[in-house]
Amino acid sequence: MAGNPATRIAVRSVNRIVIVPVAAILRLDAEDNYVRLWADRTYLHKETLTALMARLDPASFVRVHRSHAMALSAVRELTPLAHGEFALALADGATVTSGRSYRADVLRAFELG
Repeated sequence: MAGNPATRIAVRSVNRIVIVPVAAILRLDAEDNYVRLWADRTYLHKETLTALMARLDPASFVRVHRSHAMALSAVRELTPLAHGEFALALADGATVTSGRSYRADVLRAFELG
């Protein structure tokens, strides 16, 4: 991440551009070359998850799966699963399962390792 982390994301749609504050984002889901932002509602943003994560503060967001990233503040509970995975319970009631290859990132983000 070069410079300061992004504080807002400009999401383009057909007739408008919606400004989504990064602080309002709970989670990010990859959808091909797009990212679904979960905030007050969902937004579809044209950018890869990898590119967007490079613009966000790593102290605030963690990639937990090749298709999912979370705001650390949105995670309410972690439940260890088999093979080094975790079930992450989020503030909005959703549960996301981490990928094995992201175990170290999850442990580091939540200061568990």
